[in-house]
Amino acid sequence: MKHNVLDKLLLAMQGSKGVPATERTVAQILGALDIGDEGRHDVVHHISEDFSLTQRVLKLANSAMYAPFGAGSSSVSSAMDVLGAEAVLHLVLGTDLVSDEQVRQDENLSRTLMASELARNACADRAEDASVATLMYEIGRLMASKYLTAETVAINRRIAQGSDEQDAAVEVMGLSYQELGVQLAAHWNLPPSILSTIDGTGDPTLVGIARFSSQASSLIHEGKSEAANNLLINLDLPGVNKIHLAALMARKVEEAKPFQLARQNASAEHALTTLLQVLTLEKKNSVEELANAMLPELATCLQTAHCLLFMLTRSGEFRIRNAYGKGIDELKTKLRVSAEFMPTTFHAAIKNNIDISIADVSKLKEMSLPEGYRQLLPQVTKFIILPIAGSRVSGLLYCDWDSDKTLKTAEMEVVKKLRTLFVSVFPQ
Repeated sequence: MKHNVLDKLLLAMQGSKGVPATERTVAQILGALDIGDEGRHDVVHHISEDFSLTQRVLKLANSAMYAPFGAGSSSVSSAMDVLGAEAVLHLVLGTDLVSDEQVRQDENLSRTLMASELARNACADRAEDASVATLMYEIGRLMASKYLTAETVAINRRIAQGSDEQDAAVEVMGLSYQELGVQLAAHWNLPPSILSTIDGTGDPTLVGIARFSSQASSLIHEGKSEAANNLLINLDLPGVNKIHLAALMARKVEEAKPFQLARQNASAEHALTTLLQVLTLEKKNSVEELANAMLPELATCLQTAHCLLFMLTRSGEFRIRNAYGKGIDELKTKLRVSAEFMPTTFHAAIKNNIDISIADVSKLKEMSLPEGYRQLLPQVTKFIILPIAGSRVSGLLYCDWDSDKTLKTAEMEVVKKLRTLFVSVFPQ
């Protein structure tokens, strides 16, 4: 499985221009290159600030083309010695660009660049080494987030449910982000010193700074400033200026707040799409597994009162198999759709295999609803019914609301796709 993940990553990267560099950094590098040897220090400094350019420079310097000229370049400075200014210029000019605003909107890239900034400021006398170490430490996570979307979503979902990041990654991919980074770095022929930084066996100071910076950046992005501060308090590495680092982290906490709020207000459509990606990847083997994973998330995303899954029984009735919401124990025992055809919205959905959306339940006649519906669900104002059908309709996905929540067309389309996941696990 480990090699399959690397192969999938490499395949996805083919034909791609890769992770973009920031416009600001590229402009600074081009300006420094214009003044020749005098600007070399600035070129190295700015490249080592940027994940994309650092990765590209190290990869090229250690490629077969340049192997005879260098014995394993592990820093931007040594890579510059191997490549020369002209090769670096062509590399920089061939890189896709993004604005600072776009970087901030890309959570994974933003987190990686913040980690690099923290690393440079943690150990000023080894700023380049610390920055490169941290960028390379993050390479598995960042490349997975860009090219292995479904796997990343599944990992993040497990983390949100309380799993450790490493355990979640191993469960989904068969290896941790760091192990993936090591495999990728080895594939690019990067030197052992970089591989050992990623896997944690290398220079203890650089490994420690990389781990701290990566963890602190993640915590800041998640809005966990207290945990990030505690991480700094407990940091025990030589040469680290904690006072300077604490001030920088405080600024980063304030800068991150607007973007945390924006993520919290992300659309239900995005959350539902994420749920669809995860459940498609995970391929649940039973109705119970799929329903237990889907219904609570569906209810949260759509702010429903109830999410019910009906299944056709041997008697011909449709009864609730799984449910999430208010008073579900009573609903499971009392709410059912009779085997005998009746002119209800539920029977119409079953007989014609059509999706039904009722915007105002109060306008429906009593006979249009299953027996006892109004007594069991007196507060419901609207509902949707989505048949689950292979060769025949064997189930119903039902959601209702007791609020003025409006289901957008795009959200409804994703819910319909989620409904189809039940077809493979439902008896026909």
